[in-house]
Amino acid sequence: MKKNRFIFLISLIAVIFPFLNPALSQKPEKVYSFIKVIKPLEWYFLQAESWKKVIDKDRKNADAWLNFYTANRMASKTDKEKWENKKGPGFMELDDIVKEMEKEVPDSFEYNDVKVWNDGYQDEQNERYLFKAYDLAPDRPEVYSSLVNYYEMKQDKAKEREICKKWFESNDQSPNLLNYNYNVLMSLEDNGIIITNGDNDTYPLWILQYVLGIRKNVMVVNIHLITVDSYRKKLFEENNIPADEFKALEKPEQASIIKHLITRSNRPVYFANTLASDYYKNFEKDLYIVGLAFKYSKESFDNIAVIRNNYERNFLLDYLKMGFQKDVSETVMSSMNMGYLPFLIKLYDHYKLSGETENATEVKNLAAMIAKNGDPKANIDEWFNSK
Repeated sequence: MKKNRFIFLISLIAVIFPFLNPALSQKPEKVYSFIKVIKPLEWYFLQAESWKKVIDKDRKNADAWLNFYTANRMASKTDKEKWENKKGPGFMELDDIVKEMEKEVPDSFEYNDVKVWNDGYQDEQNERYLFKAYDLAPDRPEVYSSLVNYYEMKQDKAKEREICKKWFESNDQSPNLLNYNYNVLMSLEDNGIIITNGDNDTYPLWILQYVLGIRKNVMVVNIHLITVDSYRKKLFEENNIPADEFKALEKPEQASIIKHLITRSNRPVYFANTLASDYYKNFEKDLYIVGLAFKYSKESFDNIAVIRNNYERNFLLDYLKMGFQKDVSETVMSSMNMGYLPFLIKLYDHYKLSGETENATEVKNLAAMIAKNGDPKANIDEWFNSK
């Protein structure tokens, strides 16, 4: 695939954030991971200071500790250098916050949840924190992603389905995020393999498969989880993919794993367009955009026909045009929806060349709306007219 404007647009997905400038306040507010809500760095700084004041008044306030930890974590992920250089109250190393929580609120859901978030749960010592958090508050969705991960790694399908169902029924997942990932699944052939990147392009796929039965025969491969040797062996065995060449490799490179899936699975392989291009740069010349994914194919095919069929018959797009409920993940979705632009621009060119003026105008208007929401400074005309 040529390095053209469409690949350039895809690269925006991984880096673009809505340049929002909301009024900043010292009032303590719920702090979410930026997987769910994107906020400016200064907002996280202010929230860290605000929640620290609450803690200073009541050190047994477990909710305050959770928000304080989350604010510091998100600030450190947003700009680690600025966070480390920040002076004044409200800023602590994450490990130190966890240690303080262990002293002050050791039996709380919040402590056990943060302990898992901070330290992981891949060893038996830390597993107990994961299950204690769930036992303390089985209806709190904050721990569901870790549980789904845990059971996916174990390939315990029954338990994974159970947690996915609870997660779906909790209404914690953004309906727009589920809709986006529905369109990802609809971009694929039956029995395909989709290589994904992180939380927002992996968990919703499993929820759609396990709970709603959508494209259950698609194999979802998270690019980070698949490097874990024990998990990869289980997953390959479950899907009848030979794994013999990995026996001598303790930590195989991701490129070799991707090549193995392409050559040994005998299934169509796709890359989610949310995946950083570094992961598929070795295969770029054989990739074709088909919607919200790239299909690997050594032989050329009419991907425009596939895009048109997906857009006109398979995708659910009303959520892009009109929303009837508040979505807490609006900032996240504005960024993710930019993933529609590469194939919409290709479809626009097709409609225009075919003399389908009405369809071309509709596609361009939809793309302009998505671009404006994702980047207020975007000039959609430049993108459509660039060569």
